[in-house]
Amino acid sequence: MSLTIRKSHLSAKTKLICALSAIISLAIILPSEASTLSYSGDTTNAPTFNRPQTEGFEGGTNPPTSLSSNGTAVPYFSQPFVVDTTGFYDVIGSQNFLGIQYLYTNSFNPANPLENVLSGNDPFPDEGNSGFMGLFLAAQQQYFLVTTGFDNTDKSFGSFTNTITGPGNITLGTRKNIPEPSAIAGLVAFGIFATSFSQKCKLRKQKVYSVNVTEN
Repeated sequence: MSLTIRKSHLSAKTKLICALSAIISLAIILPSEASTLSYSGDTTNAPTFNRPQTEGFEGGTNPPTSLSSNGTAVPYFSQPFVVDTTGFYDVIGSQNFLGIQYLYTNSFNPANPLENVLSGNDPFPDEGNSGFMGLFLAAQQQYFLVTTGFDNTDKSFGSFTNTITGPGNITLGTRKNIPEPSAIAGLVAFGIFATSFSQKCKLRKQKVYSVNVTEN
């Protein structure tokens, strides 16, 4: 009976590639965990618009279908944002005034405030805490969160803080400043390849014993 033992070795070049692949695979961020983003602003001396009617005190519909007769010239703050994961998100707003919020998709035009409006929230009678719970947002879709006031008095503007929480990353800004989905997909695919190659390297680094048995 004969016994043959073979060992598998990696060259210095292959070891370097394996090491780099392992680092790359760790650096690529695959589907993210839940995240939270907060920002603050102030509507004092901000531009004004005739806001849409809301469900609360005004008894409107949601999404709004008509303009408010109370808030015909209310200051507003429009914040564009994008999420990278489709799912349900919460928006918690805290205002030191009679605050109301609206969510728009694609664009926000204060001269045509009923265009692209998805939802409105008047927290009446719990003033100062307007927001949304369980908003279904689509990945890479452009949204605008508009914070404004109830009426034309000095009780309807001031400082505020909005907090957005959900299953994916939230990025403030318009999509022109955000990587295209194809670029993100390319990075993810490369990360998967690097991870796979790294695993193969680990397997090759193990000693391989091949036993050939020959009977006399």
